[in-house]
Amino acid sequence: MNSKYRFHFIIKQIHLYASLATALLLSMYLLTSFMMMYHDWFKPEQQKQSVSIEVNPDEISEKNWTSFLKKHGIKGRLVRENFRGSGDLFREYANVGNNFKLTIFKDKNEVEIASSHLNLAGKIIGFHRMRGYGGSLQYNLYALLLDLVGISLIIFAITGVILWLKLLKYDKIAWSILILGFVYVSTILCYLLF
Repeated sequence: MNSKYRFHFIIKQIHLYASLATALLLSMYLLTSFMMMYHDWFKPEQQKQSVSIEVNPDEISEKNWTSFLKKHGIKGRLVRENFRGSGDLFREYANVGNNFKLTIFKDKNEVEIASSHLNLAGKIIGFHRMRGYGGSLQYNLYALLLDLVGISLIIFAITGVILWLKLLKYDKIAWSILILGFVYVSTILCYLLF
């Protein structure tokens, strides 16, 4: 096999594997987008509850904080932390199906835990909204997977253009379609940016 054909064979393989790598995750986004648009059909429901717990200062210290979270069934990663005007510490933990808002009161030995739990439809939609690095290994792997899919999409587009140019070198209709595609995408980007 000469080097020209080998190059195009490799480009075809890269194009194929880049498309396969993105197909599953794009299918998930298509499904969850549909569920978000037609939420009346799928009825994502939330169960909310709030409890106040008396604690001693040692129990909520930084060194014992992880065991406090485990003891009270608080799961997810820390998504928000700040001090309220009263000096109370507020922390929010979330994962795909659960959200926990903790208020650690400054002047009294008390922690208020407001939690909300989603049903199955809500959890599936939660995958659509999950993003960013941080937290435990599973969150970082999911974020890495999203980054790899983004890179695969870019590689898919570049190899697709290379294959397009190879197969349809002198075809005016093919060139017109390619140029119109670039014009369309550029117009949409300009509209969204400006």
